[in-house]
Amino acid sequence: MENKREIGNRLEQLVVDKIKIIEKNCRRTKNSGANNELQDILSSLFICQAKVDNTHSNIIIKIKDWKKLFRDIPINSRRVPLFINQQKDGIITITLGIDDYFRTIYKCYKEIGEI
Repeated sequence: MENKREIGNRLEQLVVDKIKIIEKNCRRTKNSGANNELQDILSSLFICQAKVDNTHSNIIIKIKDWKKLFRDIPINSRRVPLFINQQKDGIITITLGIDDYFRTIYKCYKEIGEI
């Protein structure tokens, strides 16, 4: 059976693989939270924090983890903060703030004229 760290590594790699479709240089960070790499995934488009919760079936985000994500955003950054969460049942969700969500939707709509 996989431990939480192995599940977390697999979750981070899944997110990296999805982002790499639009950003080739995206990668997992080494020892996230240590050194200069504060986030779990290095991307020029997103600031990502990935968490695995093996104890709940509900989608739960600890407020301290949510606040950390926003605290780590550099001043004047245009990257979108994403909180990626995998629950006990294996469901993976992405949470983002309402302003970031609608800014992204509006930009897509402006570019292609539909959602």
